[in-house]
Amino acid sequence: MTIGEWVRLATARLERAGIGAARLEAQLLAAHVELRDRSWVLAHPEALIAEHAAEGLLQRRESGEPLAYILGWREFYGRRFAVDRRVLIPRHETETLVEVALNFPGGRVLDLCCGSGCVGLTLALERPDWRVVLSDVSPDALAVAERNRSDLDAGAALACCDLVGGISGPFDLVVSNPPYVARDDTLPREVADFEPALALFADEDGLSIYRRMAAELPRVMAPEGVLLTEIGDGMELAVAGCFEAWRRLGSWRDAHGTARVMGFGV
Repeated sequence: MTIGEWVRLATARLERAGIGAARLEAQLLAAHVELRDRSWVLAHPEALIAEHAAEGLLQRRESGEPLAYILGWREFYGRRFAVDRRVLIPRHETETLVEVALNFPGGRVLDLCCGSGCVGLTLALERPDWRVVLSDVSPDALAVAERNRSDLDAGAALACCDLVGGISGPFDLVVSNPPYVARDDTLPREVADFEPALALFADEDGLSIYRRMAAELPRVMAPEGVLLTEIGDGMELAVAGCFEAWRRLGSWRDAHGTARVMGFGV
């Protein structure tokens, strides 16, 4: 079967499975099978595809497994980050956190709950003069962050700890995309069935990590230190309540107009 024929077949099957960008995803799967990029697939529809391997990937996607886990990477802020089921898949909404952080003085920076490292490593690459530390409670997540640090040749340190336990500081800037999904929230199948629960859920109301950050972060922050944190949809007031003792610096919206990042000062 040619690549063009397979892409048409895969597109139809992915559409039946409810996949939105079915044709694009079929092309990316074909490129992954052939160890090529998408432009090569588009330019060589007459080339033969490795059907058995392609069928295996297609069935995985039909089952709901996220495309990023199948490909083994996701683009974030113009760079490819390795991902697998040990870490959350970077979202474009989280690029808002990076964009806001780049407008603050850096110095010594902590990426708290770093996961794949997409936020902290991006900051380290965009601001080579910043001293960036990435931390996560999950050794598995840190292994992925370490791979990305090596692949991207980013200057950053890694620390395995529960929030700031074992970290000394002081940090001028803390950025975080913490777990904030409430236990009874309904998630898409791709998220609920495949992405790590440890990185998603935060007790019954989704606020436990924010409460802990408000209580524990002052110990490791510089006197004029700033926290920038991602929040979930509709969580602005609730998160502000967790940081009543802090100075509120503002909130920033993502490309969809949703409040996505909040800033607080100690």
